[in-house]
Amino acid sequence: MSNGRNLKSADGTDIYAEALGDSYKPAVVFIHGFSMSSMAFDAIFSDPKWIASVYLVRYDVRGHGRSGKPVAEAAWESKRLAEDFDAVVEAFQLHRPFVMGWSLGATYITDILSFKPPTYIAGIIYVAALPYMGPTLAKVGTPACLVNLGPLMQTTNVDEYQAAAIAFAELTHASLPYTYYLACLGNSMIQRREVTVRLLSRTQDPAGLLKAGRYSGLPMLAIHGAKDRIINREEVLNAVEGWKNLSKVDIDDAEHFIWISQPGKFRQEVLDWVARVSPLSTA
Repeated sequence: MSNGRNLKSADGTDIYAEALGDSYKPAVVFIHGFSMSSMAFDAIFSDPKWIASVYLVRYDVRGHGRSGKPVAEAAWESKRLAEDFDAVVEAFQLHRPFVMGWSLGATYITDILSFKPPTYIAGIIYVAALPYMGPTLAKVGTPACLVNLGPLMQTTNVDEYQAAAIAFAELTHASLPYTYYLACLGNSMIQRREVTVRLLSRTQDPAGLLKAGRYSGLPMLAIHGAKDRIINREEVLNAVEGWKNLSKVDIDDAEHFIWISQPGKFRQEVLDWVARVSPLSTA
């Protein structure tokens, strides 16, 4: 059974997190994407093969799902977001976990490595990732994705907001299971517009992230779906150019929700890579 709990980040923000599986196995912390919540990974957390292989940990990023939704500018500094991850690490007593960042969720790895050394984590798993916030967003996001962001940030036109929220959810996967589809829309609905603005307008310094990849040898697995309509694969790789220990995987017939499109292939690629590079496998 999952071990869900409400945590307190360093600034007092509530962070909902849960863990599942054997804590003695390599830990993987899953970070969800824009306007979603950790429910995005339900299909993984209900998969016996995942549960048997790694210690599964996930949390709702601040501003999302069951976590607190502060709107003050100070609450969205990079350090605050890194401290949210720290709270999860401490609560579940994780040692050098792998971090899986999906879509915009990958930007939080940049926050983490801005304040922690590369040895704080065992490796990075980029899943259709946006590596960091700033001008890179306009390059990594597809036109079909970017056209929806403005309407999602505004507060004056309900019809425009509703249309953009539906369009964005449908871009993630052409035929999402209906419960997933409704959950995605529901998570978008409960997110305050001020939070959306803070989230999408913030910028990050990628120096710590890039140093970890170019000089420290931190392993990275970059997975993309060949039918992804939200992320430009080549621009993701350009954003982390020079990463030494990089494994790249493209999965045919997979959309933005890669683990829903191709669950077996996605699971195999991730778990095989974790087994190869995990510090526990060489202990």
